[in-house]
Amino acid sequence: MNFSPVNIIHILIIWQSLLFAVVLATPAYNKNKSNLFLSLLLLTLAVHFSYNLLYTNGLFLDVLPRYSCSYGFLYGPLFYLYIQFYLEKDAKLDKWRWLHFVPFFGILVVTAFGYKICKWAGFFIFPAMLAYAFFSFRELALYSRTIPHVSSKSVSSEIKWLKTLSVFMLVIVLLDLLAAQIHIINIFNINVKVEVVVQTGILLFVSLINYQGLKNPRPYQQISESDIALSKASELKVPMAKTDKQALQDLAASLDQFMTETRPYLNPDLNINTLAFNLGVTEKTLSQTINSIMGANFSDYINSYRIEFVRQKLEEDKDRSMSIKEVMYEAGFNSRSVFNTAFKKKTGLTPSEYQKYHQ
Repeated sequence: MNFSPVNIIHILIIWQSLLFAVVLATPAYNKNKSNLFLSLLLLTLAVHFSYNLLYTNGLFLDVLPRYSCSYGFLYGPLFYLYIQFYLEKDAKLDKWRWLHFVPFFGILVVTAFGYKICKWAGFFIFPAMLAYAFFSFRELALYSRTIPHVSSKSVSSEIKWLKTLSVFMLVIVLLDLLAAQIHIINIFNINVKVEVVVQTGILLFVSLINYQGLKNPRPYQQISESDIALSKASELKVPMAKTDKQALQDLAASLDQFMTETRPYLNPDLNINTLAFNLGVTEKTLSQTINSIMGANFSDYINSYRIEFVRQKLEEDKDRSMSIKEVMYEAGFNSRSVFNTAFKKKTGLTPSEYQKYHQ
């Protein structure tokens, strides 16, 4: 076997992909439906780069090249479905989602009958990958718009991770497209094969998945179809009759009283469903009240109470017996960056500045 730099990268990609695909099948990870698609994506990478390794060493040249384009029609659908199932509570692998895999299975069947379909099908790989990248970013945008209207929990880390992964994959696709046109690039007066850059990028992509997945297998906040509908309704500015507005104002007063007396905002997982149930109203009515009467989305409204709780704690804690981090978690925040941003927006000071000012 030829142990060139490219082949070594191939071996590392195969090893890492297979390892984490197996890890995703363990009980700690397989409860999340999205991990099925991530596991299949990694297995596809392992099979694809096993093919590359065999091809560069001159093995099975009479069979493997005929199927070479098939892998390209799996990456986009698997990555998109991973994003979709990661974010959406109601996502199911129904008959319509199986259509994403028609090109892949079609190539396998047609090639098995002796037709060299990859000669022309390969031209559609990059447009398909770019289309799925667009679909993935659209899913992330929809999630980012929806979540503040239905949950008080910060999901910035999940969104950051998925955006990073999506951008990384898009860059690899573009570099691969470049590699088909330019074979050598000059980096700091050193000639480097674009193929090596692409393969290194894929190795980093797999390493990123492995690192983040092993580091952070915690549950995350998903959204449902009703959450999406609620978010869209909240963004609409619909004129209200006086009687409707008065009813919402009455509910707003009851809501403020409930928040003050029972302090549900201390629960970091508080969402609009739970709060609406406790108040005996529908999620839509509560959302409309918060948006129209309070002038805020659900997340900002809940965080305003949390900030006030933190302010009182910091003002009362003259001897600094509690750290800002402890107070932050007690108030219901689960993200330091979200807490700092919300606190400064509300008070004009950072938490540490506010604490120092009130000593």
